[in-house]
Amino acid sequence: MKILAVDTSCDESCVAIVDTETNRLLADVVHSHIDAMAAYGGVVPEIASREHLVGLPLAIDQAIKKSGLSLAEIDWFAVTNRPGLVGALLVGVSYIKALAFAMNKPFSTLNHIEAHLFSPLLATLEGETVPAFPWVALVVSGGHTEMFLVEDFLKYRWLGGTRDDAAGEAFDKIGKLLKLSYPAGPQLDRWVKEKASEADRSAIAFPRAQVSGYEFSFSGLKTAVNEYILKRSPLDEATRVTIAASAQEAIVDALASQLEKATTELGVSQVVITGGVACNSRLRAKIPTAYFPRPRHCTDNAAMVAVLATLYARADRLEPACGSASVEPSLEFC
Repeated sequence: MKILAVDTSCDESCVAIVDTETNRLLADVVHSHIDAMAAYGGVVPEIASREHLVGLPLAIDQAIKKSGLSLAEIDWFAVTNRPGLVGALLVGVSYIKALAFAMNKPFSTLNHIEAHLFSPLLATLEGETVPAFPWVALVVSGGHTEMFLVEDFLKYRWLGGTRDDAAGEAFDKIGKLLKLSYPAGPQLDRWVKEKASEADRSAIAFPRAQVSGYEFSFSGLKTAVNEYILKRSPLDEATRVTIAASAQEAIVDALASQLEKATTELGVSQVVITGGVACNSRLRAKIPTAYFPRPRHCTDNAAMVAVLATLYARADRLEPACGSASVEPSLEFC
């Protein structure tokens, strides 16, 4: 089966094509709209939706060309419909729904977080091995910080998540407070790494929220950093670097602490970390025994959606969404 998968959950138009019979990833395309967002210092949902209207058709066309297939050779379409920016998701779902209907092919809607959860399996498409189940998985990005116990293919349970802000949002907002350019979170990581000789991670004791269970909280940290900056402005570069390094350490410590707690209490030794924040160099250094997908598959991509669709197909659980050509037409909104 040839599956074309799409993800438009945020500000990147992502398309991938997988051949489930040969277990090959035929195309993996990401059209980033970072330049459109840079002028605003962050993602503007309405603008992201408009960018997808332009970028998604281009990404699909590029993916088809890379795969060497024609649209007629695609057997199934898959698209994420939750969670994410509503307008951006709607562009992806509407486009794929219309395309599937025009091609008289079925399409399925899938969960973006679930796709991240099984993104480590992308390594198998490149002839590499992945950790054996079970594993404790942390999906950590600009919009999500959630922990799961993954027991097998498509078998997992949610352990806990953030009470307020995601770790990636904390990185982005703190970076913005320090006048770093968009995207501020990744810029903060690169900046601290470049200034390693000047960055004292322990200089400022920013708070690590004490939360119950396997939860997280980063709103207090953002407030603490903001108050620290306001009381000491204007800041020289050395102080800004110290703030960045100390804040980064507070975020990474919180993530590492909860992961250690989960693995100890659940008796699971393997940790998997994915999502955009999994690209953070300090997080990777802090938890060297964890499995991290390749950076391009930690950030938003459609290859992970194609893998998730493949898992459902092999389990005979890939079901067509309402409105697909293979099911009875309905007025129900999908």
